[in-house]
Amino acid sequence: FDLDRRLQGRLLRHTPAPPFPVLSASARGERAAAMATMERPRPVASAAPSDVSVSAPPPAAATAAPATRAAPVTTAESGVSPSTRRATVLTAAERREANMQAELCSILVATEHLEAAFVRGSVSNEDYEKHCKQFLTQFQTLRNGLKDKIPDIKAWVKDNGLQCPLACERLLGYGVTATSLYGGQDVAKGSESLATFNVSEAFITLSDALKLGITAVDELLPLVRDLQSHIGGLANLPRLPGLERIAGWLVTLNGMRASDTLAEDQCRQLALDVEQAYTAMKKWLQEKA
Repeated sequence: FDLDRRLQGRLLRHTPAPPFPVLSASARGERAAAMATMERPRPVASAAPSDVSVSAPPPAAATAAPATRAAPVTTAESGVSPSTRRATVLTAAERREANMQAELCSILVATEHLEAAFVRGSVSNEDYEKHCKQFLTQFQTLRNGLKDKIPDIKAWVKDNGLQCPLACERLLGYGVTATSLYGGQDVAKGSESLATFNVSEAFITLSDALKLGITAVDELLPLVRDLQSHIGGLANLPRLPGLERIAGWLVTLNGMRASDTLAEDQCRQLALDVEQAYTAMKKWLQEKA
């Protein structure tokens, strides 16, 4: 009995383990399908019970739908009338006109600051005349270009809310520098005789133009402006009778259009005022000599 047990133990120790079972092709296919089913995520139920709320998982970034372009806002949805929307798109002519009006506004504002600085004494007479004459020339050139669109610049200034009374007086009123109206021009030593000659020449030129029957504003205004400028160039000039009327005629002509003409009574009054001012100037020079 003991011998038999020893022989059985030896046989069990030396007996090889059974080999791994070899599956057939169909069994291997069934096993792979089962494993794939176990690894695949469970699908979301298409319809959930009424008492349970099931939220779908967020879509993956790779499967997200491409963003669609927003539809343009129509004029009815925006609440803006078509005429207003079209006004924001300017044509070339409209842009040019807007630029010219912007230049007009800048000249008015710059002249206002220059006049205020001159009144405070912050600028010398020489610098004031230099910049003021430049502004006057630019303003007259721009005014001629905008005469069809802006016939009345004073009304345009009021409509746009500009506060520039000094600039309006200088540009729209007299049209010459303050030193030409009230004196104060820097006169070089020894040039007093030349200034007197220039004044006499300007008086005679304007008087001859009136005698020749010239009544157009665009022809008389430069002569009156030149006369007033030379009068302001005289040093220590007192208030002579008739000189203030020349300044008044300057304001009158500067406020008229270039195509306007003086009436017969206006021409006769202008000729009389020029003659009186010339006589007063001649008398003062004789007394001074």
